[in-house]
Amino acid sequence: MNHDKQQVYDFWNNVSCGENLYLSGMNKRGYEDQARIRYQLEPYISEFADFESSKNLCILEIGVGIGADHQRFAQAGADIYGIDLTEKAVEYTRHRLAEFGLAAKCTIGDAEHLDFQDELFDRVYSWGVLHHSPDTPKAIAEVWRVLKFGGGGGKDYDLP
Repeated sequence: MNHDKQQVYDFWNNVSCGENLYLSGMNKRGYEDQARIRYQLEPYISEFADFESSKNLCILEIGVGIGADHQRFAQAGADIYGIDLTEKAVEYTRHRLAEFGLAAKCTIGDAEHLDFQDELFDRVYSWGVLHHSPDTPKAIAEVWRVLKFGGGGGKDYDLP
């Protein structure tokens, strides 16, 4: 791992996504409380991600954090895959989903070098992650590579 990526890894492995601020426990109640706070602080995530429309879609989440969005995709019936640069985030997400009786394929991975075949996913989702990559254009190119032709994200948005 090069120096720049090591710095990204060290930062996120230290604090996977606010677990020391918002996660009161590694049980259903703790995860529910964390999700409530997350979606109160960032209410636009739900509309953007459009979790409800993901049933039967093959979705990749890049940067799973502590798994709140991953859980929502799984609950909606997606065939959900996830990667994160850190073992810590993968462990949090796996544990979270197990607490709710959900399944996902969540592994350690690098957004700049996705270990998936071309055009595998109906949707690739990432919230607040890709811009942290030392080579963001490479990470974006990887998203396009693994996204099925005609695939995309949730709802379309007209940006200001």
